[in-house]
Amino acid sequence: MRTRRRLLPLLPLVALAVAGCSSSGGGKPLPAAKPVSGSLKRADGSPVGNVLLMLQPTTTGHMTSFEVDANGAFSGEAIAGPYAWFVAKSAKAGDADKALAKVPEEFQQGKIDRKVTVGSAALDITIP
Repeated sequence: MRTRRRLLPLLPLVALAVAGCSSSGGGKPLPAAKPVSGSLKRADGSPVGNVLLMLQPTTTGHMTSFEVDANGAFSGEAIAGPYAWFVAKSAKAGDADKALAKVPEEFQQGKIDRKVTVGSAALDITIP
């Protein structure tokens, strides 16, 4: 039951992803993914680590995830553009449950108006 309750807030993002996949601009290929790096921290500057940062495109692209290390740093590739984001449990972190418990529940759920833009600058995200 708890898993179902946690997945329900993600339904709007899943619907957006399905809609985005079905309308990919008339068959145009997606732009190439670019290197992305950044940090995840709290408002006081302390790192949020050992979690998974999830990015859901709000226009073009595909869902992307980044493993966030213990220092709050992450890197990988993504297509440039706007994304909604949330934090999820890492499958790789040894203390994943403990790390995720430090993230406010509101940021563990998808929210379409919580956005960041992937581009040429570092992607630094702050959880209030």
